[in-house]
Amino acid sequence: MKRFLLVGCLLLAGCAGTSSTLERELDSLAESLPGARIGIAVLGPDGTVFSRQDSLLPMLSIFKFPLALAVLEKAAREDIPLSTPIDVGPEWLESGTYSPLRDSLPETGGRVTLAALLHYSTSLSDNIACDRLLDLVGGPEAVDQYLRARGFDGFRIAASEHTMHLDPENQRINVARPSALCALFARFLQGGFLPPAQETFLRHLLEGATTGANKLRAGLPEGTVLGHKTGSSDRILQGIRIAENDAGYVRLPDGSSYCIAVMVIDSPADDAANTALIATISRTVYEYFRKNR
Repeated sequence: MKRFLLVGCLLLAGCAGTSSTLERELDSLAESLPGARIGIAVLGPDGTVFSRQDSLLPMLSIFKFPLALAVLEKAAREDIPLSTPIDVGPEWLESGTYSPLRDSLPETGGRVTLAALLHYSTSLSDNIACDRLLDLVGGPEAVDQYLRARGFDGFRIAASEHTMHLDPENQRINVARPSALCALFARFLQGGFLPPAQETFLRHLLEGATTGANKLRAGLPEGTVLGHKTGSSDRILQGIRIAENDAGYVRLPDGSSYCIAVMVIDSPADDAANTALIATISRTVYEYFRKNR
């Protein structure tokens, strides 16, 4: 990934004319929420990289994207069909956490297919489905190892959703660099990361995500293809939102794509202001690439 980013930086140096305009706009937007840290990374169709505050930042539910990759890789390697039923017993049905899956099952639990668990976790950001999938692949550390083995070292994943909900400060455990998120989405888009049928399935889950309609999606023209994963934290006692995030890929009218990650960290602003900033950044980046293709 370091080589990938270096190439992007060299490309950026070679097209400093118009790209500097986008950089200035992103800098201005990132400074528009006093007290918050705004992590931004954009990987353009030609490999150009733009980034701001590119440090390890709390991911929250964005980590369900690399989890889905790890689950599907294991399923392919071990020849586990997506139709395989998975037990979700009552011990998994934790109250007080977001879970449409739990709400669909009786108190005694039930069985759902592996495909359904991935849908709940990836498209709906279901926390119980996420932890059931983590258990299947060997825990958070297995997902972290999966990424490192493939050269993605801008991540640290060590907590389940259960662990993160024990204490709001635990929501800072799973972290990533915005540029690393862009690089992972871009590598997925290249193809060959998974068998074709599984890649198509995961694209369907990412592009059908129902969360974050007021984030990246809100900055894009109607009908634009967006494959993404959102993340949102609790607020700590001081009223600070630990993280409001969205990351993914966007298809441009000419068929090319770019990847984008926006992470609003430790913001004292209200939710409307945080999500509006993500939407504005999304709109700014889309319009830049639409006009400069």
